[in-house]
Amino acid sequence: MTERSAQTMHKPDFWGSGIYRISKVLIGPDSLETKLANVIKALSAILPMRRGAIVVLNAGGAPEMVATLGVEQASQGARCIPAKPAIDRIVAKGAPLVVPDTCKSDLFQAEFETSSNATGPATFVGVPMKVDNETLGTLWIDRAKDGSTRIQFEEEVRFLSMVANLSARAIRLDRHLSRDGQPIVGEEGTRKTSSGEKELPESARQRPTKIDWIVGESPALQQVVESVKVVATTNSAVLLRGESGTGKEFFAKAIHELSPRKKKPFVKLNCAALSAGVLESELFGHEKGAFTGAISQRAGRFELADGGTLLLDEIGEISPGFQAKLLRVLQEGELERVGGTKTLKVDVRLICATNKDLEAAVADGEFRADLYYRINVVPLFLPPLRERNGDIPRLARVFLDRFNRENNRDLAFAPAALELLSKCNFPGNVRELENCVRRTATLAGSEAIVPSDFSCLKDQCFSSMLWKSADRPLGGNTLSGSVESPVSLGYSNGPAGLTVAPHLTDRELLIGAMEKAGWVQAKAARILGLTPRQVGYALRRHRIQVKKI
Repeated sequence: MTERSAQTMHKPDFWGSGIYRISKVLIGPDSLETKLANVIKALSAILPMRRGAIVVLNAGGAPEMVATLGVEQASQGARCIPAKPAIDRIVAKGAPLVVPDTCKSDLFQAEFETSSNATGPATFVGVPMKVDNETLGTLWIDRAKDGSTRIQFEEEVRFLSMVANLSARAIRLDRHLSRDGQPIVGEEGTRKTSSGEKELPESARQRPTKIDWIVGESPALQQVVESVKVVATTNSAVLLRGESGTGKEFFAKAIHELSPRKKKPFVKLNCAALSAGVLESELFGHEKGAFTGAISQRAGRFELADGGTLLLDEIGEISPGFQAKLLRVLQEGELERVGGTKTLKVDVRLICATNKDLEAAVADGEFRADLYYRINVVPLFLPPLRERNGDIPRLARVFLDRFNRENNRDLAFAPAALELLSKCNFPGNVRELENCVRRTATLAGSEAIVPSDFSCLKDQCFSSMLWKSADRPLGGNTLSGSVESPVSLGYSNGPAGLTVAPHLTDRELLIGAMEKAGWVQAKAARILGLTPRQVGYALRRHRIQVKKI
């Protein structure tokens, strides 16, 4: 491993980007075996590894599933499981294992003697795949022996442990579902659950088929909808990821309404809007006299949601101090009201939502890793509106119908108006689209909405006004898809990075913005409509050397 690659590997942003990629692999529609194989493949693009494997164990401790990369296969198609003594030690102790030089370790002598795949001194790093203190298997990699330091090993173990825990959650969820996608049912007709989860009745086994309040037929949206129908039948915690305005609250409502908890309360709270002290009172409740203004006892959101579902929006904004208090409630299902001493038991299905890069926050020490694992059991990534081809006209008609009912109007879109709307990328997503439809309908001069009714043609739309401070020419119409408009470039939030523009490549656009900004990342971020962190991701991914001026 070169000095440069070593320095890049051990930056928090690099680890966060890797975790993000692997999370998306694990929530895909593929089989578990394919997902795990893709995880190993993704790791090979992140780490300078020579070989690697994920070994999933059955209830008896024997290998049930093995996903490998660079591992020699035994004769007659049998699966070869190298480093078995090392794997056994990891499972027995439930702790990571680092061997800087396998040639000097007794754990690997048998492999050197019997396998032609052992190619000299190597460094081995292995971690257990654990969920709820149960070891479901191991994840290990090896590479040619290098001069890695103890600190670098610690960072690599931390990163692989995060990957292993996410993989373990995916394995646990897969074991809860039968081959046809239905929950596994035990002898008493109830779903077998992990520790801390309440069993679901027989009536919960049928997967729901319809979500009326989510509009769209695009493949990107339908994939998420199908995932929602599956996870709704379980009690697993769900983490909704995606840009602002993609409808996280609506998907949370769908999970609740399609679950066996639908007759119980659906309670929601925006964590970003409250300070740590107020948030604690809102979630846990308080006793009379607990603080100034507490004139009576008050139940918190956890109590109100007992038996039902609790949505914590903007979960990434809570303070590190409050994260520890929240983790205890999620682990034990117990809480005390502020100013009280009585312990209350609650049974709540938790759904969290965020548009923040939690993986980078964990790597930076801003978000607790144990809380991340607890809330990220089933991550669902909601697609931005620009990736939902054909859904904009459907949504626009729904919003216009709602406006007509509320205002006793009878407006309709002309075909040319819908065509114009479909060309916009809507950086504010569904929320911005609804705002655009309502504004246009309010100011429309006739019953038929035509292209000239849109304020974008007057350089007054959200997209135009938002990017005026970027010191970049916008042209007359931000819906035209012109490369001059930063919102038409199709950039996506999060460490997935930049998408392909219609006329220029990602790299060309990025270099152009950096040159215009004098190679100052913060200025380039404003030009592109990104955050400095996202620009940093893109620069590293495209291997663009930042010039010093």
